[in-house]
Amino acid sequence: MHRQENGVACCAGKGPGYKSPEDAVRNGPRETILYVTCANPDPETGKPDYLATVDVDPSSDTFCQIIHRLLMPSAGDELHHSGWDACSSCHSDSTVARTKLILPALGSSRIYVIDTSAKLKAPKIHKVVEAKDYGSSLDMSAPHTSHCLGSREVMVSTIGNSNGDAQGLSVSILNLFSLLSYTFC
Repeated sequence: MHRQENGVACCAGKGPGYKSPEDAVRNGPRETILYVTCANPDPETGKPDYLATVDVDPSSDTFCQIIHRLLMPSAGDELHHSGWDACSSCHSDSTVARTKLILPALGSSRIYVIDTSAKLKAPKIHKVVEAKDYGSSLDMSAPHTSHCLGSREVMVSTIGNSNGDAQGLSVSILNLFSLLSYTFC
């Protein structure tokens, strides 16, 4: 099933994304909502980070306003570079849809999987991958960036070892789907 935007199927009945950024600009619909990670700069306050849903539809009464805040369950996450569960390279595959947003958390080493399929404007937490579930066995922590692959797998780069020590400029790639048998869907 394809995501609906204002009653129009996303990506013109094909898979997620477009064959190039230029193709998206020329042929894609204008975005109507944005998801923005909001990190609390002082986790000592006990206030968690959140994912803000922002209305960017100029015809909407709530244009340029935050219309939903999805609070993370714990303080100190430091949400970082998010990514989708399905890649633009799948643009011609009508069986693929972007339904999960992957949110790595540098501070806690958690990886949140956010479900956007039921309510685009009010997403929910689908799954939380705790550091203990992957960190010590793979000697990784501080997930930094998620990136979807054409294989329908998601890679997450990390910048720390399992003790939380920085690994300098080296980047470990964690493929959550095949290495850990996690299913985000």
